[in-house]
Amino acid sequence: MGSLDAILSVQDLDTRADQLRHRRDRLPELELLRAAQAQRAEVTARMEAVAARLHELRAREKALEDEAALVEERAAAVDRKLYDGSVVAHRELEAFQADHRMLKQRQSQLEDEAIALMEEAEPVAGELAVLEEQAACHDAEIARLEAVLAEARAHIDAELAEVAAEREQAAAAVPPDVLAAYEPLRTRMGGVGAARLVGARCEGCHLEIPSAELEALRAAPADALVTCPECGRLLVR
Repeated sequence: MGSLDAILSVQDLDTRADQLRHRRDRLPELELLRAAQAQRAEVTARMEAVAARLHELRAREKALEDEAALVEERAAAVDRKLYDGSVVAHRELEAFQADHRMLKQRQSQLEDEAIALMEEAEPVAGELAVLEEQAACHDAEIARLEAVLAEARAHIDAELAEVAAEREQAAAAVPPDVLAAYEPLRTRMGGVGAARLVGARCEGCHLEIPSAELEALRAAPADALVTCPECGRLLVR
């Protein structure tokens, strides 16, 4: 095989490596993973909103319970004074009794409001629990897809390593000047820097070469570097 034929072997291996990288970047599980991550993000946002609502309700419930406890303490202090003998005047006793009734009413009101908030929080807590279950399901699916992707990528990476080793061996048979011309052409021409001339057609751009230029190409020495007049790729005759 001549040096120009050898560059086609390099080209084939480069194309195979490009295809493998393309497949690696577009594994079907990758799209599924992105969808699962988007769904998880949506659930996370809903969880945060529901958790904030639940926190607000429970904070208000706790504040009412704390206030009710303080009022209860004040009512208990008034009750003790009513019965410890320190208050004997009738009007003063009536005033303490009125205070005690007012405090107990206030305590009852605060406790009722706290119970109402607790009841309001129950369905919110249930909604949060459902969302947490959904999040756990999404997390499990994400972990599964990540494992599948990791395995698929590992197989492709192993193939890429094999192709790279073959490419190194194939490139050793190509003169440095041919490789030097091929590499930038491959970069500029979408991954194909060398192509075979089949009849009058370049297999790189698939265009027919005009007869006058075709005769000049055929008249060139066998190992001369010639390029397609249409696309500029190296031509192997």
